[in-house]
Amino acid sequence: MSSEGILRVERLSELRFKTMAEDWQACLSASNAHSLFMSWPWLYSWWETWSQTLGLELVLLGVFDAQGKLVGIGPFYRRDLILPLGLRVRRLHLIGSAWRIAPTVRTEYCGLILCEDRAADICSVLINAISQRRWDEWVLCDVVVTELERLSQHAGALDGQTGRIFRMQDEGVRLDTRGEFRQWLTELGSNTRLKVYNRRDYLRGRGELDFTVCDPAVDGDPLEQLNEFHMARWGKPAFDEEALRFHRRLMDRLPDWKGQVNCSVLRFNGVCVSVLYDVTIGGQRLNLQSGYLENLDRRVSLGSLHLGFAIEEAFEDPSTTRYDLLAGAGKNYSYKHHFRGKVIQFNTVQLVRRRSLRFIYLRQSSLPSGWRRIINRWFRL
Repeated sequence: MSSEGILRVERLSELRFKTMAEDWQACLSASNAHSLFMSWPWLYSWWETWSQTLGLELVLLGVFDAQGKLVGIGPFYRRDLILPLGLRVRRLHLIGSAWRIAPTVRTEYCGLILCEDRAADICSVLINAISQRRWDEWVLCDVVVTELERLSQHAGALDGQTGRIFRMQDEGVRLDTRGEFRQWLTELGSNTRLKVYNRRDYLRGRGELDFTVCDPAVDGDPLEQLNEFHMARWGKPAFDEEALRFHRRLMDRLPDWKGQVNCSVLRFNGVCVSVLYDVTIGGQRLNLQSGYLENLDRRVSLGSLHLGFAIEEAFEDPSTTRYDLLAGAGKNYSYKHHFRGKVIQFNTVQLVRRRSLRFIYLRQSSLPSGWRRIINRWFRL
């Protein structure tokens, strides 16, 4: 290999993580990794919020070319787990998820960050570096199919060493907003179109309906307002104290890296009845959270109506190419699938290297699902 083709992997410190935002974002912009969830503002804010309280060991790997330019990032951490029988398990995780550790904010589209002009080479050296680390299981949480396929293609250093255990699948929906909003409306079912658009006229016939940017002086803190709506609807807040700290840090950092926070409200007769928390970055708008007054009118689904306004705004913005509803279902049904978008499948997978654990998982897979759930819960597998 010529000197121009040499790649080296370096384990980066927490101080480097804190101060590498510019290099990180430059590497991200040259990759196909997700512009929000794999960004420095998101992942460093996550690490800053939960790493100490959860006892996480940073295993952040940077790939550098011969000129010292950052061309790849493996955003990992390790946490050892002691099972009830006394067995120590070393688990490698992707920063942004705390699978079977504790509830945190959900990070989707997880994966490696690889400059596309040399993605195959960078992926190979990262996988080789990972294979030389001490771990029993590598947990890939909320990873899309294409990322799993890429990892499989370059997993030569792990071949024969690991077994793959599929843990969970979930689905999200992403809308292409490069066309016309009116055309998108015509493609919806009549009941969905009623909820996301036609009920505007119904409410306007009964009072004043406004879709506008959240004004804290009028509407209060949008995150606190979301918590109030969620307490009334779900019996628990949308964000606990740690999640609130995370989102406030994210909101402070995103504008420095071409991100925009879109907190909007619906006001009915001057009163805030719905809050939507979106982020726009890298040509896409993502719906992170929503909350609304559940019993304003039995004929109106305020959550769907508010989404309709936000989606229309995304269609009208020429710099926005898609609106991502992300993973997760509604309280009563999976409403997102009625929005006629592209279904995105998210997978949670364990790569198990330790033979004794592979044997346990193999035996466990032959048991009825109910028994498997009991064993997983009891032994934290």
